Amino acid sequence: MPPWQPLRRSKVLKIRRRQRQSPPTASASQLDPRSANPFPVYDREISRLRAHLRSLKSAQWSVRSHCRGWSVKDIVAHLSTDEVYNQACLDGTLRQLPFSGGLNGWNGRGVRIRRGMSPLETLQEWDARQERVRRAWGAIGVSGRIPTSVGPYPLRLQVWHLAQEYAIHADDIEVPMSARDRQAQLRWRAAFGLFAAVEYGEPVDAQLDANRVRVRRAGRDIDLDLETFIAYLTNRPQQLKDASQRALVRRLVA
Repeated sequence: MPPWQPLRRSKVLKIRRRQRQSPPTASASQLDPRSANPFPVYDREISRLRAHLRSLKSAQWSVRSHCRGWSVKDIVAHLSTDEVYNQACLDGTLRQLPFSGGLNGWNGRGVRIRRGMSPLETLQEWDARQERVRRAWGAIGVSGRIPTSVGPYPLRLQVWHLAQEYAIHADDIEVPMSARDRQAQLRWRAAFGLFAAVEYGEPVDAQLDANRVRVRRAGRDIDLDLETFIAYLTNRPQQLKDASQRALVRRLVA
């Protein structure tokens, strides 16, 4: 596994895949993940998700998510699996994790072994694992480096990847947020998504300008709003409400 892979577009295409108050998020045009502090963004994603999960009624845990084959509870089980990996990076126990079958096998097993757990048990496990990892990250500091499956990696970038991962899965279960918060979130996600694509060796020919993105494909420019661009980057057309935009994203990733 790379330092953090769940956002990698090729992988997604292949599988048809107590926080203190934080300052405002920097605009996308100002965001450089190599120097910007990801903790305020990450903490907001966690706080929003945790509040939503704690508000769910029993029946809502079995509702289908936008992640194929997974319910809301399955998404939280998957997030616990993510935190198992994060903790192993900190504990030096990565070699003990069962990665047979690759990332897809790891993710699938993490969900299956938690299917017999109740929603409360699933939530409590994720709560405990996430809080433990977050405390450890805070002790290391944003400028530190951590062991990963491919060697030492900047914690700053690892946290940006996890913030993006949490944002994707929050969309999978339709965690609500205000229009203002959503726009700010989409801006940093678009900017970081472009950075991550370069990091993975799969750069996207795109120009980010305020609330629009111009993507160049096959010699022509395609103008996208931020929602559609994020769906394109993550191959999640199913998250879009507009049928024409879903169709556009499917054409772009075909």
